[in-house]
Amino acid sequence: MRYIVLVVFVGSVLSGCAELARDQPPDPELAHLDGPTVFAAPGVQTLQFSDLSPGQPMGFRIDSAITGGERQTYQVVLTLPPEFTFNGFDTLGAAGARIGAYGFEFNSASPGPDRLFPVYSTDVDSAWVDSNLDGTPNILKPQIEHSYDGQQNNLITITLPRGGDGLTSTGTAGFSSDIMASLRSGVFSNPTTAGDYSVSVVFTSVDPESGDADDNSGLPPETFSLNRTVSIGNSTMSAAVLPTSRSVPFNSAATAFATIANGGNSPLTNCRVELLTVVKGGFSYQTTDPNTNALTGTIDTPVGIPAASSQSFVMAFTPVQEFFNNAIPFTPEPLEFAFICDEAQAQIIPGVNTLEMSSGTTATSDVIAIAATQSGDGILYLNGASERGGIGVAGMNIGAAGTITVTPRSGLAASTPVSSLAGPTALTAPALTLSICETTNQVGGACIAVPQSSLTVNFGASEVRTFTVVARGQGQAIANNPATNRVFLDFTEAGAARGGTSVAVTTASAPN
Repeated sequence: MRYIVLVVFVGSVLSGCAELARDQPPDPELAHLDGPTVFAAPGVQTLQFSDLSPGQPMGFRIDSAITGGERQTYQVVLTLPPEFTFNGFDTLGAAGARIGAYGFEFNSASPGPDRLFPVYSTDVDSAWVDSNLDGTPNILKPQIEHSYDGQQNNLITITLPRGGDGLTSTGTAGFSSDIMASLRSGVFSNPTTAGDYSVSVVFTSVDPESGDADDNSGLPPETFSLNRTVSIGNSTMSAAVLPTSRSVPFNSAATAFATIANGGNSPLTNCRVELLTVVKGGFSYQTTDPNTNALTGTIDTPVGIPAASSQSFVMAFTPVQEFFNNAIPFTPEPLEFAFICDEAQAQIIPGVNTLEMSSGTTATSDVIAIAATQSGDGILYLNGASERGGIGVAGMNIGAAGTITVTPRSGLAASTPVSSLAGPTALTAPALTLSICETTNQVGGACIAVPQSSLTVNFGASEVRTFTVVARGQGQAIANNPATNRVFLDFTEAGAARGGTSVAVTTASAPN
């Protein structure tokens, strides 16, 4: 009954509901029937949108539950109003790109889902779930389709063949489980206008007699609908993460520091960090002293942030090896987080407040990189559209020795390009030429050799190396917009991310 859980999960992953209220009770005439219990709405579900900012790419994280003995779900239809823009299931990469994941947990003693299944794109309007991890789509695996109704509402139809378990003889879930799912940011974009928007989802059960789709005879499948209102609005809250990439062995904690800034005039309450990406592993956060990075407060405990102030945190993620008949490789993931308070939520900025995560059975290089600009505020001011500026970078390899390629790039992409998960085309990149040289142990930070487009170095364990990135404008003005105009530095090993950092860039002059 492995796929029974998947049924409700896939139906829930796109439900768009934070606290879903049941609108249609089960038919009381069915309550006396032997066999499957009445098709019942799930209990309270929690859903977190990855971004609530107007016009921004958006994804989902939902946690729900299924009760053993309840009817399986055969089909789910999610409706989002036309103000939400559907960017396509293939917007995160060509056909076959991983666009999300779902999992279920029946053993709370282990961190993260006990079973994890990826969701892959087929084309712009279609996707599928790899429910047995063989990498091959077929008609007995859940199918996801996008379409529009007569009012141009977005319809996401999830069809779960034979209730999801492939058997017409089974009409009910075999066991209870916690369900969790995520869809990566970018498949949809939020409405461009702030306001409240209604989202609905309709569940249809398998045929009561056949345990399959409706055969138009006997008792029909049951349905129920769930609804909520989504509030889209601008936020004065922002967040950043450093480093932007970690690589650790299984069962080893990877830590990164995060800062939530309150740019508003009112205090924020109950501020916390939530992991949006469904991935096998444990996650926690705790406040720190920003001057020393020493732990403060209590683990996994929200805090308040005064107006015009900020709070620093340390986040810890411990990847765990998953087994599904055999050991499963850990797929590199751009982890997304919800930096959220009761009054606001920070916008997701890939490469700024996401974390590229990789893991395996053996240690690899793991470069912690820090970038600095002359202004000291994390912004490279070129002081003119055709001028030149430099970024100082220091990296320490806290993992195993390795051959590392260091490459600067400009612009913003939805995930680190070196990830095996392809990201969408970068936004219009700043008009820059970029080069890099190594400056390790050089007096005055002089370049060891002429700057190149990239460098490959043998990076020893516990070794520190320094670099300078040279950026030259090409006559085009670059606005001071840190969310979109940035210079990134990627540390890669055989194409896998092993470290990264970035700074904002503008052709404006530095403030006095």
